Amino acid sequence: MSQSLDVITALVAEGLRKHMTTHRKYLAPSERQAIAADSAAVALAVLVDVTGGHDHIVRAFDDGTFTLQHPLIERLTDDLFACEILDHLAAGEPIDAGRYKVIATDSQTFELIPTKDQP
Repeated sequence: MSQSLDVITALVAEGLRKHMTTHRKYLAPSERQAIAADSAAVALAVLVDVTGGHDHIVRAFDDGTFTLQHPLIERLTDDLFACEILDHLAAGEPIDAGRYKVIATDSQTFELIPTKDQP
């Protein structure tokens, strides 16, 4: 996660540099709030991206086991403890070894899409 924090710090610093001209050292409160909101949105987008995006990711192994990486929002809100996708995968057929993105086709059906970095 340290690399993620470095990326976020760099993006926030760049956002501040864009708003500070050569001879300007202070920002009005309204400007600071707008910059903070913009920087927070960028930071959240980067954080979601570097933690796997908005999708569930399955890593299946040759021995028939698998792991499920939940999206950041589920990890932050503890929704992963009531995850229907995990229940569905655990009750289903064995998954071929590889890495997959889970796509919901409807509220009860999920499709596994192989990712580009498939082993």
